[in-house]
Amino acid sequence: MAQIRKLENYLKGLKDGTGIGIAYIPFGVAIGLISAKSFSQILPMIGLTSFGMYAGGAHSLLLKILYVMKSPPVEVILSIALINLRYLLLNIVIFRQLGEKTPIFQKFLVGVGLTDETVTYLTLKKATNAWYMMGVNTIPYFCYCFGTIFGAIFGEKLPESLMTSMNFVLYSIFFSMLIMALSQNFKYIRIVLLALIIKMAFSFLPILNKVSSGWVMILTMFLASFIYAQLYYNENPEKQENDEIDKRKGSDKIEL
Repeated sequence: MAQIRKLENYLKGLKDGTGIGIAYIPFGVAIGLISAKSFSQILPMIGLTSFGMYAGGAHSLLLKILYVMKSPPVEVILSIALINLRYLLLNIVIFRQLGEKTPIFQKFLVGVGLTDETVTYLTLKKATNAWYMMGVNTIPYFCYCFGTIFGAIFGEKLPESLMTSMNFVLYSIFFSMLIMALSQNFKYIRIVLLALIIKMAFSFLPILNKVSSGWVMILTMFLASFIYAQLYYNENPEKQENDEIDKRKGSDKIEL
């Protein structure tokens, strides 16, 4: 019975993650095309990098620092680590939803497949089941990885107008998740405004506008979350405690 419940949760996660996966295809195609055309990477290397790394922003940065900047290995490792540092924060959010009783191996499988979009989606859904989360992560992973291979082989044959129009798909996914969150509770607009103000500070204020884009992303998320928590965390503590209890009780149920 337990195995059937796990399979049901996983299959529902596959279904719910399809939309995010479709949005990853054009980005994967673009990375594959750049890898093959601009940097002459061979197909096995493109596939190995995509399936092994699975990090769009870090993947594009890797290509730049390897083939354009010709950086030494230490700089490559540090740069990739910094741009992915935000996942330390994002994984904490998801692991708190999973709860302490979730086996460490299941947490590992969930963690390696997380992206900005899947973390946002799982947080909004208040998902608490590891198998459901793995299902949500699966389709985006394969869409991105096979997208890079497709781009490397057929990217040059795709119309430029199609590639340009598909670039908006990922942004539309982000926007729809933002609208979903605000429709559930409009008070989240406060953290959106906080993040915008901090991002504008990094864009226009002297000294701050010299910070690299990777650090800007990390600091914006950290500062917005920290300020919001300090200002509003205790505004309804009883409701937060009840929500945590409900999450733990529903950890074995199929996500709705």
